[in-house]
Amino acid sequence: MFGMKSAVLLKADTATEPATVLLGGTTTDTVAEIQKMVGGNFDAVRRVAADTAGKVNKFTLVGYVHDEGMILNLPINPMASMLFDQHIFGDCVLVNATNPETQEDDGEDYDIPVQFADYLRESMFEEVQESVMFTKLLAKSSMVALSAGVVTPDELERVSKWMLNEAESSIGGSLSDMPKELSDILKRCLKHSMGLSDDDDIS
Repeated sequence: MFGMKSAVLLKADTATEPATVLLGGTTTDTVAEIQKMVGGNFDAVRRVAADTAGKVNKFTLVGYVHDEGMILNLPINPMASMLFDQHIFGDCVLVNATNPETQEDDGEDYDIPVQFADYLRESMFEEVQESVMFTKLLAKSSMVALSAGVVTPDELERVSKWMLNEAESSIGGSLSDMPKELSDILKRCLKHSMGLSDDDDIS
């Protein structure tokens, strides 16, 4: 794991934009650099991605993550979790594992495609921030509605169980897949928090 290469650091802090970092060099131990960034020994997660350059240029995306992130109760990393469709805890270092000359995954690390790094910073970062904000809004409006008697504890428990089941099966789940009975409960919470009547449409 030697040689200078361009990587991307995804902080678990959703307010911190993805940052391009340089790994390695003639006298630098890349393993030690990654350990410093993720806070200890690390494992690798991987998936096939596209460089978003206007045509399908697939490459193997590798994420280096703390190997005991969940045990150490590190914060969940929303961007990394969405990228790899599994729960990722703590900071994550992204590299490209596809050799640009042979187009094969040969066990070495290579530069993250520039277009993919731009996508992470310019599009996905904003999408994740909006998703986190919406989740916080749902949680707060649900608690307010519960306190006001607009919804019952049993109703919120059913919504929570559905969401937990979805989160366990797929990180990229969507509220549009929620059964109408449960989505109606959330709509009541949101309408109450916004001071709207039952007849007002927020769909």
